[in-house]
Amino acid sequence: MEEKTKQATGGRLAALDGLRGLAAVVVLLHHAMYTNPDFPGAPGSGSAPVGSAMWWISYTPLKLFTAGVESVIVFFVLSGLVVTLPVIRKRGFDWIAYFPRRAVRLLVPVMASVLLAAVWVMAIPQKSTQPDGTWLSDSSTPNFGWEYIVKGWDLLGGDGQINNPLWSLRWELVFSLALPIFAVLALAVRKWWIGGLAAACALTYLGVHADSGELQYLPAFFVGAVIAVRLDAVRNVADRINTHWYRHPLWAALAVASLLLLIAPWLVGPSIADMPDLDAVLKGLVPLAAAGLVVVSLGWRPLRATLETRPVQFSGTISFSLYLVHVPILIFSTYLFADQPWYVALIFGIPVAVVVAVGFTWLIEKRSHGWAKAAGVWASKRYSTWFGRDEAATPEAKSGTTEEPAAGREAGSVADARR
Repeated sequence: MEEKTKQATGGRLAALDGLRGLAAVVVLLHHAMYTNPDFPGAPGSGSAPVGSAMWWISYTPLKLFTAGVESVIVFFVLSGLVVTLPVIRKRGFDWIAYFPRRAVRLLVPVMASVLLAAVWVMAIPQKSTQPDGTWLSDSSTPNFGWEYIVKGWDLLGGDGQINNPLWSLRWELVFSLALPIFAVLALAVRKWWIGGLAAACALTYLGVHADSGELQYLPAFFVGAVIAVRLDAVRNVADRINTHWYRHPLWAALAVASLLLLIAPWLVGPSIADMPDLDAVLKGLVPLAAAGLVVVSLGWRPLRATLETRPVQFSGTISFSLYLVHVPILIFSTYLFADQPWYVALIFGIPVAVVVAVGFTWLIEKRSHGWAKAAGVWASKRYSTWFGRDEAATPEAKSGTTEEPAAGREAGSVADARR
């Protein structure tokens, strides 16, 4: 199966493309449900009486279908894995080519998505009739001006008011700029990887407890980097497991445990709002749950085969674009059908978001790959010229190998896993 994947995808870890595709769909459903003011945005919030439809959607395993924030952590772990992998696999990795290549790969789709979001915002007045503090009210832009476009383009210092999912791209960019540090730290804990994962969970707990974005989200990228340096060991263990009769029960147990751990704060129920310490502890374990899903996706052959099917792979292909374009469309649809039941807007908005994502993938994202490659080659050649290097650009600069962001790719990033 692995050889078949290599031949069919040119070395991509195809199952991970499928995983991020499913995560992007979950993010889409997450924001679709957010248009209902009763949908709990955080464990213990919203109007979800026990036994109500919203309670079943939010505080049972059904939450897996709308676990948007948790899916973003999966994106971060995937990005940590696939962006770190070329660094540790290629001798003489060309850092001069990497930074402009990565910047173009991230920023071109982001800037295009902001301009597209501005079109949806200007298409219909966004004056929310929902109470202040609801997601729709907070994410609407009733007094649009060009400054919202500039703030959307500024991932490090601006805001994502015009396009909500941009908050996660900030952490994608920070991780991309700090990749040398993440790679060195991951290599340093190669033999003590359990301690590295434990430290990442501890930092995430502290970030949740202290409301620190840096500590809450960046450790997930480190977890992915640790998987990257241990990837051969992961595969070897998976191969050994797959020779035993108990392989399917074991993998199934790991998959179920990872999924339940991913949404553990929700499974406690609305009372979790009165237990902030427990909430922080359980959220601190989410990167570990995401790592478990990655390992199961790579090791369990039936799941891997499912993730490599055409429909799931298609969702992976458009996942980054879907992540970037869907929220302004859902908000537009909500205002367009303001006089109808809230779900009518979703019947219209969700298909439109998918269609626009397909077009965005073809028109913007695929072209950004080529521009990113060209930027990397140009930077590497200029460096060789300016500093008198006699050798030609390094192999990855010549080939223009790129890493695709993880959605969130709310996704952030989801990425090419080339070896």
